[in-house]
Amino acid sequence: MVSNSRNSYWETVASRLREGQNVFLAMVAEHTRHSPGTTGAKLLVAKNRDPVGTIGGGIMEYTLLKRAKDILETGSYTPEIQTLSHRKSGPEEKSGMICAGKQTNLYYLCRPEKDGESVERIVHLLHHNQSALLSIDPSGMAVQKQKSDVHELQIKLSQDDNNWLYEEQLQNFKRIAIIGGGHCSLALSRVMKHLGYDVFVFDTRANVSTVGENKYAHTVQIVDDYQDVAALIQYPELTQVVVMTTDVASDVRGLLGVIHQPFPFIGVMGSQAKIAEITRRLKSDGITEDQLSQLTVPVGIPMASNTPEEIAISVAAQILQKRDQLSN
Repeated sequence: MVSNSRNSYWETVASRLREGQNVFLAMVAEHTRHSPGTTGAKLLVAKNRDPVGTIGGGIMEYTLLKRAKDILETGSYTPEIQTLSHRKSGPEEKSGMICAGKQTNLYYLCRPEKDGESVERIVHLLHHNQSALLSIDPSGMAVQKQKSDVHELQIKLSQDDNNWLYEEQLQNFKRIAIIGGGHCSLALSRVMKHLGYDVFVFDTRANVSTVGENKYAHTVQIVDDYQDVAALIQYPELTQVVVMTTDVASDVRGLLGVIHQPFPFIGVMGSQAKIAEITRRLKSDGITEDQLSQLTVPVGIPMASNTPEEIAISVAAQILQKRDQLSN
C-alpha cells in the first residue's frame, strides 16, 4: 500500500471500522524544514494488524506505536496535538530524534459508532473525485462536501490557549497529467503514484498493453485528439504536465492544447532533434517565444537515461526540484 495515498489510507480506516475495531490515527499537521514527518503524512494503528503509513519513523514513531496500543486497549482517549522537536537541546518537547526541525502531530481515536459514518463519507467523496473538508477538534471529527479552493492551504491547524482545530481539504492537490500511455508513461505513473500524486493518463489508443496495464493512474482516458486533453484536466494551476507520446505530430497536438493553460510545469520528452522539430512546428502554428519558454525541454534532470524506469526517475526528480524552487 502507498502510505501517502489518501484514498487507500481512508479505505483502510473504513475497513477496520466496519470490522468493529477502534483505529488510532496520527497525522502531521505542521512541520518545519528537515523534519522527518511532513505535513499531511498519516499513520493508522489497529489491534492485531500491522501499522499503515508513517509520520516520520524512528524512535518518535516507535514510542507512539507503543502508546497507540495502550490507547486501543483502554478504548478511551481525547484527541490532542503534540509538537515535537527533533533536536537534543532547546525548551520544546523532544521526539528522541536529532535530525533537526520540528513537527506538530494530531492524534485521534476513531470509533465505529461515532466516526464510521464520517469515514464512509470520506471514502465515497474521494472515490468520486469530489472535494471534502475534514475537521477535527477535541470534540470529534466532521466531514462536509465543499467546492475546492486551490488558493486555500490544503491543511490548516488553528490553535489558541484553550482550543485547536485541524482542517484538511481531502482533494489531492499533488497532480500530474501524462499525455501518452506508453512504457515511459507507465513507469512515470508508478513513480509519481508512490510520491503521493494523483496520476491522470491520456492516450488515443485503447488497445495498447501499457494503457491497459496502468494500475497506478487515477484515471486513464482515451481521447480522439491530444489537443482535447487540456480541457479534461481539473485544477490546471496545480497539475504538472508531461508530454511523452509516440511521435512529433502527437506531441505537438498535445502541446497546442496545454500551452495556453496555466499549468505550472509542462515537460516534453525527446531527443534534441525531436525537440527542435516540435519547436519548429509549434512556431508555424503561431506559438510565441514567450510561450515556448514555458516548456521544459527535454524533460528530466541531465543523466544517461535509457530505460523507461531511468527516464521516469529523472522526470520525477525534476518535478520535485521545481516544486522546491517554487516553495522557497
